Amino acid sequence: MYFEMARHFAMGDWDAGKAVEGYTWGFYPGLIALVHVITGLGLQASANLLIVSFFILLVSGLMRLVRIAGGNESTQSYAVLLLLGSGYIVGDILPMASRDLGYWAVMIHAVNQLILFYQHGRWKHAIHWQLLGLLAMLFRIEGAVQLLVLPLVGFIFSAKASRMIKPYALLIAGMLCLPLGMFFSSLSLDDLGRVKELFTGLQDIQLNVQQNLTQRVQVMRDQVIGEPFQEYAWVTFLLAYFSIATLKCLTVAGWAPTLLAFAERHSIKKSIEPVAYKILLFWMALSWLIGCLITFKVNLLSARYVALFGFALIIFASFALQRLLHDKRPVKMSKQVIFGLSAIILMVGFVSNIKSKPETFYYEIDAVRYVKSKLMPDQQVLYASAKQRFYAGVAFDTRFDYSWEALDKRIAAGELQQYEYILLKFGDSIDEQKKLAQLRRQLTAFKLEKVFYGHKNKKRVLIFKRAV
Repeated sequence: MYFEMARHFAMGDWDAGKAVEGYTWGFYPGLIALVHVITGLGLQASANLLIVSFFILLVSGLMRLVRIAGGNESTQSYAVLLLLGSGYIVGDILPMASRDLGYWAVMIHAVNQLILFYQHGRWKHAIHWQLLGLLAMLFRIEGAVQLLVLPLVGFIFSAKASRMIKPYALLIAGMLCLPLGMFFSSLSLDDLGRVKELFTGLQDIQLNVQQNLTQRVQVMRDQVIGEPFQEYAWVTFLLAYFSIATLKCLTVAGWAPTLLAFAERHSIKKSIEPVAYKILLFWMALSWLIGCLITFKVNLLSARYVALFGFALIIFASFALQRLLHDKRPVKMSKQVIFGLSAIILMVGFVSNIKSKPETFYYEIDAVRYVKSKLMPDQQVLYASAKQRFYAGVAFDTRFDYSWEALDKRIAAGELQQYEYILLKFGDSIDEQKKLAQLRRQLTAFKLEKVFYGHKNKKRVLIFKRAV
């Protein structure tokens, strides 16, 4: 979807670019298009160049945040080491053409400026905080919540109105101008894109509770808990949802930072500069709260939505390592065990991150290459996966895989007769196995030629060829 939007933007076709899948938040695809136009690189190469740039900014922002918090060069090095050992952030998210890295990098630099403001009270830091916060919001709308709520930590340091107004100065000016802009330009709430979610988010959560969560609680009450604990159904359900968000927060950067920060929780408080320590704690609490809100709004929570919590943990853990490795005072046996376990986890994560991906990682690419090597010039292929269509270089259809209903309609209408090959992606669930068996009975004119398996054989691409 991002590449298709970027392609339209690069051609100057802004309306078509914004209309892709009804997605109106075009900042990240716009950046890809800009790099593509300036450098002449392909769209995917441009996205990869952005990812590298964002990661450099992320590392530099993390190191500066450690320095502002009172860490020395070795503490900064430990923070980078902990980041590079994160199996999820570096191993899974970094290779993806995702806007999350840009959001994380900019938000970390924004928090740097907010800490500097509350340390020194200078206007330039307050302005830089707001500008960087607004830029982060262009990557992910959650940045708006950070921008609105995080400066409230100032109530801990001072009751002066000026100390609270400065971090909101640009926002206050924008809010004063917004009604005038909407009046003279006839803008409505719908024209604000995803900014509208800031005004409708609580309503969306309420609607989800009424339409979905209430039914789940009833199922839990009647079929899971049963008598005599049915009255605790809502409590159990809420604890489950909050626990999910908490576990995501604690594991997003890996278990090593969490274990180290817990082991040295008392010395960390003494080592970190007090203003930075309080802001980082508030930042973690806010990130956890955002994760909970997302969970209740859409009934799912990817760990990348709470990655900011993990970066704060990495900072705390870097100070813990500084204490464990450089302090001359004796270390308890329990802490030595935690340190050893963390070191093992860190090394395993680092090795996993730098080693080559297994062949099964590219199973869809390999499937597409196999078919294209067999294809004659006048023959057509049905790619049922959005990734397959992208790898094959065919025209953009949809960013979603074809549904079972869509395939059934194509078979019933006889549309598959025009294809020489059909590529279908399946999982290993019982439901998908049943659908596959049904589909194979319908594809009487095709025979299974080859299967490409994904990681741990959980997913696979089946290549059907027209029977002679």
